[in-house]
Amino acid sequence: MSTVTNLIKGGAWLTIASLISKLASALSLPVLARLLNPELLGIYSIIFSLTQSIRNFSSLGVEIAMHRNGAQYKTVGVESVGRLFGVGFSLVCLSSTVTALTVLCFREFVASHLLGQPNISPWLAIASLTVVLQPMGDIPLLFLASLHAFQAYAIRSSTGLIFGSVLSIILTSKFSLSGAIWGLTLTALSQILWSYLCVKPVLQAAGIRLRVDNFWQQTVSIFRFGFPYYFGNTLLGSLIHLPLMGLVSKYGGLEELGHLRVAVSISMIVGFIPSAITPAALSYLSTSAVDKDRSNYLKCVHLRIVWIVTVILTGMLSLVIPSIINSLFGAAYQNAIPLAWAQLWLTIIVSISSVLTQCLVASGKTLRSCWASTIGIIAWVAGAMILVPNHPGMGFLASQAICYIVMCLAMVYPAVINSTSREDLGLLRNLSIFTFALFLWELLLSQFKLGILETWCFMLLTGIMSVVFLYWLALNSDERSKVRKLLLHR
Repeated sequence: MSTVTNLIKGGAWLTIASLISKLASALSLPVLARLLNPELLGIYSIIFSLTQSIRNFSSLGVEIAMHRNGAQYKTVGVESVGRLFGVGFSLVCLSSTVTALTVLCFREFVASHLLGQPNISPWLAIASLTVVLQPMGDIPLLFLASLHAFQAYAIRSSTGLIFGSVLSIILTSKFSLSGAIWGLTLTALSQILWSYLCVKPVLQAAGIRLRVDNFWQQTVSIFRFGFPYYFGNTLLGSLIHLPLMGLVSKYGGLEELGHLRVAVSISMIVGFIPSAITPAALSYLSTSAVDKDRSNYLKCVHLRIVWIVTVILTGMLSLVIPSIINSLFGAAYQNAIPLAWAQLWLTIIVSISSVLTQCLVASGKTLRSCWASTIGIIAWVAGAMILVPNHPGMGFLASQAICYIVMCLAMVYPAVINSTSREDLGLLRNLSIFTFALFLWELLLSQFKLGILETWCFMLLTGIMSVVFLYWLALNSDERSKVRKLLLHR
């Protein structure tokens, strides 16, 4: 079975699991939004974002090193991979604990000066406990991804999130905001059990045992590869994201944060795609790195697949955002409609940036991804300082768009272009032109007040026309032939 086929097969498992997970999130957030008002939802969003930011902050680049190097387990041997997994797991757990204790001790300072909301200080104690528990359930998923056990990965991630969503709704209905925040902690606790049940048999089948011998030598090896990626793609973003949310809260209020949370949830209907298949993409890109020609073709195929699927879904869903928000969230969240539209189109740029980063990491170019991300984050902060005071939510999204555009420009040549054939470059150029044309078309349609029937008709027409155009513009002749054979076979 070819690497591209393996990538598609693994990506299919992960996409199905992510679809189930995102559906659970898409259904749970509107329920939480109705149980909480926009202000309380804003507080919940801050706590949720804080736990995710601290989780990323505490990773130290260990996760990316484990994922990339663990995927080469057939070459380096099970003993070496067992040491990589054991030491990496210990480092992340230790880092998360230290970070959580720091937040707990200085929670009043964090609430007042970093987040700009002194009244959320008591909730930071619960958030600290969540941070301690998260890596114990999350890191084992990297073992599954590295060992290409994508079916087990899919089962673990989807069932865990469904359970967590249901638990959060039940607790929120009984205890309001406190139930929602405690739901995050109890979900993290349940993930540990799910991970143990799914990961243990996979490790045993591969003959891998977690080891912590040669601890310092392995730690240096992990940091040498993973820290540059961590610094640019994780650390700076974690340090900047929460203060910028505090800036939005300062000028737009907690309600604006609630609206942004709704916008993000809508965009994840599309935005889950690159993150869903990341475990498969990074594993197979890393495995194929020894074959330069195969690796170059796989990178281009990966970029085009993600780009095509993302732009088609974005073009369709952006037309029905008002209907989705009115149906799921209610009239109280009308102000989230333009934010959701902008966030959805921003997802295309974020997805491309994510794929380019994966290509660089698989090639071992973590330093290049580091400085590209650093320049992008500097642009994000500068843009936010200018735009957020006058346009809180939209300014935040516009500054994010600037950030990811700068990142893409900095990464696209070393990640793809310098190793891509002239034909593939032409296909990428066609994709760029089509995406811009579709954006202008959607922007034009958004100026008209279309009825529900007309909106859904335009959505279907846009989807059909996008598939037809991209079939001819973004696939080469061999790929079109394979698609025809696949459809006729079915």
